[in-house]
Amino acid sequence: MQENRFQLAGYLAAKPTLRYLPSSMPVANARLGQTYRFTRQDKPSEHTNWFSLVFYGDLAILATELEKGANVYVEGSFDQRPYVGQDNYKRYIYEVSVHKFFVIGGVAQDPPAPAQPNAALTNEVMTDDVPSLESPEIQDPWLI
Repeated sequence: MQENRFQLAGYLAAKPTLRYLPSSMPVANARLGQTYRFTRQDKPSEHTNWFSLVFYGDLAILATELEKGANVYVEGSFDQRPYVGQDNYKRYIYEVSVHKFFVIGGVAQDPPAPAQPNAALTNEVMTDDVPSLESPEIQDPWLI
């Protein structure tokens, strides 16, 4: 069995750009950076790894809501795509096809917002025909 799963967390370099394939499927592209700090010869150093992200379909539309500097976690597959350059040599593009993503935090420059007690959930997911814990359909007191 082979598995191609890629997990990343980092900051977006720019707002994702949206385009459409000839089949009218939306596609969004973005770059994600991961910076780590370390000490080299007793001097602080840092290095940034850059990853190309591709969002297809409904995820592409959702990705356009992200802003530059947003801290995101993505899961997807690592893909290699060949193309012929202007010099007629075969080249390869390496990119992460995003299957799902989550916003970890806001834009990198903003300080974290304090938690609001009893605030409405902004990331609430709607489900079909699944009762909530507050629903009278659930009578088991151990679930609450």
